[in-house]
Amino acid sequence: MRISTELRDEICRLAEHRGTTMVDVVTDAVHRLGQEEWWLSVRGALDGLTEADAASYREESRRLEAAAADGLDGR
Repeated sequence: MRISTELRDEICRLAEHRGTTMVDVVTDAVHRLGQEEWWLSVRGALDGLTEADAASYREESRRLEAAAADGLDGR
């Protein structure tokens, strides 16, 4: 892969600042970009819901949140 000298230097600077390798910096950047694209697709899907589907989604989310807060985690 060819990259500009400026980009290589920026990756190197970030790696030194983080105390890691250039490969780790690039791996982290690609991972974060993948997460960002996934969240964009989720938001796009939610924006495309009908009002009835959105209401159903909100109700299901409410039930899941209630189940997560029911105290069954052993505390």
